[in-house]
Amino acid sequence: MKYTAVALLSLASAAMAFESTVPCIMWSPKNYVEPTVKANDQFVVSQTDASSAIMSSLSSDICSAKVIALINQPELHSNDFTRSGFEDAFTNLKEHSTQANSRSQIEYITNGVDVHEVAKKIAAQCDSAISILDASSISADDFTEQEAPVVAIVALPTAKDADELKSNDALLGKFVETLEGKVQSDYAVIYTSSAAKTSRQGDNQILHRRAPSTPAENLSIFEKYQLFTPGVFMVLGVVFLFMFIAGTGITWLVGIQTPVRFEAKQKKN
Repeated sequence: MKYTAVALLSLASAAMAFESTVPCIMWSPKNYVEPTVKANDQFVVSQTDASSAIMSSLSSDICSAKVIALINQPELHSNDFTRSGFEDAFTNLKEHSTQANSRSQIEYITNGVDVHEVAKKIAAQCDSAISILDASSISADDFTEQEAPVVAIVALPTAKDADELKSNDALLGKFVETLEGKVQSDYAVIYTSSAAKTSRQGDNQILHRRAPSTPAENLSIFEKYQLFTPGVFMVLGVVFLFMFIAGTGITWLVGIQTPVRFEAKQKKN
C-alpha cells in the first residue's frame, strides 16, 4: 500500500510538471539553428534555464542573419499541436518549420519563456537593437537594412480556442511572407510562449469537448472527450515500469531465507 501511494504521488507531481509548460520551436531556411538541441538533455527545461537552452540551439553564425524574430504566443501548450479540433490551427507554423533547412524544438519549458531576456541576449551577442513589432501591421519597412541583424519581438494576441489560434497562425503566415519578401531566406524564427496555461485552463483543455455541438448519444466517451494527453501516457508508462522493477526487487529480497540450522563440522579421526 505504501509503494502504491508513493507511485500515485510521483504520477501526480509529474503530471503537474507537464501542465504549466510551453513549447519552443526554432527554424531557419539557412543553418542558423542547430538541428540537435545540446542544452535539452533534460526532458523538462526550467524557466531559468530556458534562455540558455534557446541560445545554445542557435548556431555560431546566427549573427549573420538579417532578421532574428521572436514570436510570442501566450498560453500555448505542446499538446495544442496534436489536440483534436486544432488540426487547422497551426497550418502556417507547421509548414514553415517542417520545410526549413534547420530546425530545433524544446517541448516543455516550465511557466513560459522570458522572451525579452532571450532578445536581450541575442542583441548583446550580435550588437543589435531590439524592435517591438505589431503582428497585425507588419510591413517590409520594419526590417531596415543594417550591418547587425534586426532582433524583432512579435507578440500575438492571447488565444484560448482553435479559432483564435488559427487567426494568429494567419498573422504568422503574413509575417513570414513579408519577411521573406524583404530578406529572402536570411532569417531565423523562435516561436514560443511567455505565459503558460493556468491550472483551470489546463483542466478544461484536458477534458475539452471532442464531439460537435449536436447531440451524439451513440458516441463513446473516448470519442467525445480527450481524457488523456501524450504527457499523461508517458508518465503512466514510466510509473508502471518503475513499479514493476521495484516490485520484482522487493519480491526477490523477501524471498531470501537464512538456513534454519547449520551442519556441524565433521570430526577428524
